[in-house]
Amino acid sequence: YVLEKNMAVSVIVGHLESGKPDEFALTFLPGGTLSDAKKVLTAAGYPAGAVDTAFEKSYDHPLLIGRPADADLEGYIYGDTYNFYTGASLDDVMVKLFDHMYEDIQSKGLQQAYAAQGMSLYQGITFASIVQSEVSNKADMPVVSQVFHKRLAEDIVLGSDVTFIYGARKLGVAPTVALDSPYNTRVLKGLPPTPVSNPGIDALVAGANPAATDYLFFVAGDDGKTYFSKTNEEHEQATRDHCM
Repeated sequence: YVLEKNMAVSVIVGHLESGKPDEFALTFLPGGTLSDAKKVLTAAGYPAGAVDTAFEKSYDHPLLIGRPADADLEGYIYGDTYNFYTGASLDDVMVKLFDHMYEDIQSKGLQQAYAAQGMSLYQGITFASIVQSEVSNKADMPVVSQVFHKRLAEDIVLGSDVTFIYGARKLGVAPTVALDSPYNTRVLKGLPPTPVSNPGIDALVAGANPAATDYLFFVAGDDGKTYFSKTNEEHEQATRDHCM
């Protein structure tokens, strides 16, 4: 409860008896980025400079073990709605996000599941961020995950447009398939250096547990559906059939 010295006793008593503590809510969406999270926090009244400082700060939290020292917090602003008491600090906010994400990862055994895929937790979060950004349909996520795992296993490029688009935003340039960036998985093999969004639980689970399919390609159709193919010929036909 937020009380002030100039409040009348009757007002204070009424506020306490209401049983309604002074709270506010913050909602972070899966697939958002640090830039999106900053907008949420500044809209809630936190100064922009303080938000930048909070994003750049070093935190002693088990979720962040294995995160490269030079990496930012992209991937760790866990999508959900959170309630805070009025006056909560940015440290309070960040730690609550980390706690929630870590609890979900632990409860679903995702660190072990990613290890079984040959990935560290940080690599798993990076992988899941691509899945999250590629498709919003929960049912498609395990199949998209399978495509990308197969591409990694066969040592071919991921070919993900969302990664070079993210890289272009970081550089402040127009996205192109030939972009000179470590995030351009159309050109470079393997995962990008950092997550490209903040994945939600569905993408994290799908990344660790790919579907039992054997696709190598997918394309998002103009009808909002995702079409999967095993051969380049099938993929090109699906693109012609479902994309303008």
